[in-house]
Amino acid sequence: MSNILSGMSGFSRNVGLDLNQNPSRGEGRIDSWRNPIRLLMVWDERLRFRAQLAQMAEHAPEVLDDIGLSQAQVDAEISKPFWRG
Repeated sequence: MSNILSGMSGFSRNVGLDLNQNPSRGEGRIDSWRNPIRLLMVWDERLRFRAQLAQMAEHAPEVLDDIGLSQAQVDAEISKPFWRG
């Protein structure tokens, strides 16, 4: 149960980072201030990017060298949940 609660606190912290921003000062991680639709779009984009990266790492690992990523960097990125930027 403790793992679930700590996971939820990480989730809410990251959602807060995505939503509580001030674009005029260049803060935050999404372009639209407090826009839940935009937040869902960003999350979907992260899911798709990480799935493509995982597929690339599995089927064409030589491409990772071309784009300057190590396998460790790819593993770290694809292991992130969708709400972590």
